[in-house]
Amino acid sequence: MKKQILLTFSIILLTFSTYAQAPRGFYAVVGYSQTSLKSSYLISESKPGFYAGITFNMGYHENYNYQFEAVYKQNTIAAKYVDNTFAEAKDANLKYATTEIGFYLNYYILKPEEGEFFLGPQAGVFASFGDSLSASGEDENGQNYLPYLIDSNSLSDFSKINYGFGLGLTGGFNKIRFDFRYSLGMANTLGDVKTNSYDENNNYTGPTLSGKTNSLTFGVSYMIFTSIKK
Repeated sequence: MKKQILLTFSIILLTFSTYAQAPRGFYAVVGYSQTSLKSSYLISESKPGFYAGITFNMGYHENYNYQFEAVYKQNTIAAKYVDNTFAEAKDANLKYATTEIGFYLNYYILKPEEGEFFLGPQAGVFASFGDSLSASGEDENGQNYLPYLIDSNSLSDFSKINYGFGLGLTGGFNKIRFDFRYSLGMANTLGDVKTNSYDENNNYTGPTLSGKTNSLTFGVSYMIFTSIKK
């Protein structure tokens, strides 16, 4: 009886080993990243950036697997400002760098098979930790960002923590894979930023600002270590 149970268990393991074709292992990833700040309190537009890091794909099913990733992102947000002369509006490139951790489910419509292309939707959540917005290569003295005349010192209160969810497509061929994703941040990144509105007792009288980020990313990964033993 014990031998039969052991034989049945071995057959099950062999079956998983044979048909669990979803690629598993560690990947090095680099890619394109573009982050926008959606807010009526700060006139800005996004510029191209990049990201790089490590992803780990795990799971034992031919239709889906799970993806954990840790990446560093560096983006630039161009914001409109005026100096102390108020003569004209100018552009300042604000650096926005974050370290992001994400967890995603990959579901394969085209199943991963040896020597064949695979493809499917991807969904998950992320949390990011980063620096405040800071001017890149420019003199910050006297910069007041439109339309609420937020000064550069106040931008240091830009939220360092963000979180949200991402949706996209994932696919690839053998050891190479790609992820195309739209990520929506849920944190109010401007919640602690203040305008130059104070009364005679130095009490803040301005509005509570609000703003959220969204990102488009496209990354290419290459498997550097696989958990599948052939």
